[in-house]
Amino acid sequence: MTTARYGNAQSSAATLILGLFALRWIAGIAENFGVPAFSQVAALLMLGGVMVLFLARMRINAQASLLVAGLAAWIFSGSLALVANPGIDLRPTVALLSLLALYAGFANASLTHLRGPRTRKAQYRLLAAFLVVGFFLSVYQLMTGTGFVEHGRATIQRAFGSDVHPVSFAIQVLAAMVTLEILRLRLRMPAGRLHLLTLAAGLVALYLTYARTAWVMALIVLAGALLFRGSPARRALTGLSAIAAGVMFLTFSDRFSDLASLPTFLANFSAQDAVFDWRFVDNSISWRIVNWNLGFTQGLERPLFGFGPGQSANSSYFSLEMHNILLEAFFEGGVVGLCALLLTLAGFVRLHRSLPRTSPEDGHIRVLANGFGLALLMAVMFSTSFVDQLMSFLIYILLLTAAAAPTSDQER
Repeated sequence: MTTARYGNAQSSAATLILGLFALRWIAGIAENFGVPAFSQVAALLMLGGVMVLFLARMRINAQASLLVAGLAAWIFSGSLALVANPGIDLRPTVALLSLLALYAGFANASLTHLRGPRTRKAQYRLLAAFLVVGFFLSVYQLMTGTGFVEHGRATIQRAFGSDVHPVSFAIQVLAAMVTLEILRLRLRMPAGRLHLLTLAAGLVALYLTYARTAWVMALIVLAGALLFRGSPARRALTGLSAIAAGVMFLTFSDRFSDLASLPTFLANFSAQDAVFDWRFVDNSISWRIVNWNLGFTQGLERPLFGFGPGQSANSSYFSLEMHNILLEAFFEGGVVGLCALLLTLAGFVRLHRSLPRTSPEDGHIRVLANGFGLALLMAVMFSTSFVDQLMSFLIYILLLTAAAAPTSDQER
């Protein structure tokens, strides 16, 4: 294949990938305005598109190979769990296995085809639009009273933007903001007014979600960016300032006031006691602890293959996922599923460790990418279930793709 034909093929593949991403994003917005099941159709089109790109070359990107192997092992473990658990609800099972296949295909396609400066400019414009539209959707939802309302907190409206839940959308906004800054550094663009206004729109949308998980993640990314880029004195000052800001935020923000009951909950909680007073479960952390205990106890009943892919919500007292990726993998796939998850995580670690180190921008980019990766790892360990958050995963892959690519003047 000549250089010109190869470049055209790469450009067409990149257009397809970003077009499918945009379609899934728009489908989510449309579904929130009453278009039924459009996002599922868009996800299926994405899966078909990335599979076509793979079949056209029949090659797995070297950087993505371990991640793809981990996701393939996860699909295999899920299939074993499905065989071991006949009669389970197939809908969440098929949905989860399809998502894992989509993640593998999208990671391979992105790291293969989203390489050139033109592609990065297209990614920049797309994610900038995502933040600006997300800002307007968030404001609209709160102004019209159509925001997300938590059970027991009818007076608090939370923006959910283009997703279905504030936490998912908030993680997407933060990932898009970090990716936008990485793309700016890769393209060696100045931090002009338009760029800063776009980031400001993202910050407003992030705040309006009232998602504590994403707020803490943002603090981790910001602290890392300041802490690891400067003199020892600046690092020490940054660390102390971050701790002080965190303490003040926890003390004075109403969003954290419900956590004051945690000491009472912990004093009355016992992992060995089968009878528990649920009146003490009155905030998101206490119910997570109870949910983890119940999930782990039940998971021990089928330790080898688990209860089947996508089945964790059926075991929860709150009818929710485990909100801990390790426990969720163990419950649904047993030890085999847990090993597959660890292989997948190793694939992500490999991607982060292989980020370039040659250009002046690489140090800043590595700090941003690794800071977000660490924050996301902490979130999936203690706060949220990430496996079924399609848009969050896709933007994270775009973040890693932008961070893994060389800067414009290094390309040939």
